[in-house]
Amino acid sequence: MPFRRPGPAPAPPADPAEWRPQALGNRPHSVADPIVEPRWGGVRVLIRIEPSVTTIVDEQGVDCTAEFDTIAAAAAAATRATSAVLDGYLTVEPTQESRGVVLTSVDAPTARQVVDQLLVGSRKRRGLEPRPPLDSNRPIAFVAVDLLSIDGTLLLEIPLLERKRLLDAAIEQNQVVRVTPFVRPPIGSLLETWRALGFREIVFKASNSHYVPGGHSNEWSAARMPSR
Repeated sequence: MPFRRPGPAPAPPADPAEWRPQALGNRPHSVADPIVEPRWGGVRVLIRIEPSVTTIVDEQGVDCTAEFDTIAAAAAAATRATSAVLDGYLTVEPTQESRGVVLTSVDAPTARQVVDQLLVGSRKRRGLEPRPPLDSNRPIAFVAVDLLSIDGTLLLEIPLLERKRLLDAAIEQNQVVRVTPFVRPPIGSLLETWRALGFREIVFKASNSHYVPGGHSNEWSAARMPSR
């Protein structure tokens, strides 16, 4: 049987309405020149903002706009653009109250438990310490982690750090629309802060990485929070 070389990765759908979040890999040590983010618990979604309508789809492509219509409206109002596509998480973690934790170098909200235990059942992450229950009376927030398109300009081939810069400029943050903090190694005592805030996982992302909607990339990889 002749040896087959793997072909190029398939091109993403041309229509942003068909895009899905890019999946994380599991090889954090192979990520070149990484940035590091806390990993949010919750429902991973893309929010597509257009002049006349805003839609939210999850990783399976399910349209959940009606269920989170207040988030859709808040994301559209917080975005300084006529149109945009945002990658992020629906989570109650940012709206939990902090107790005994002083935020210093990043504005990282409290994380207590993965939000999918609240929203989509009781799935548990194996190997992670149990956390106190979330306060279900707290509002759900959207935490943006990436910007894929803005005012009709596709950013998929733009390096991640440049997309991060554009994301910070594009979002006017408020209680329910946030932008995730990130740092470049070494992160030192910041891990202590994130751990104290309840985060149990971190994500390594190559600073020059591109984005393939619906694809899988080992340039984005999750890992357990180091114990020290």
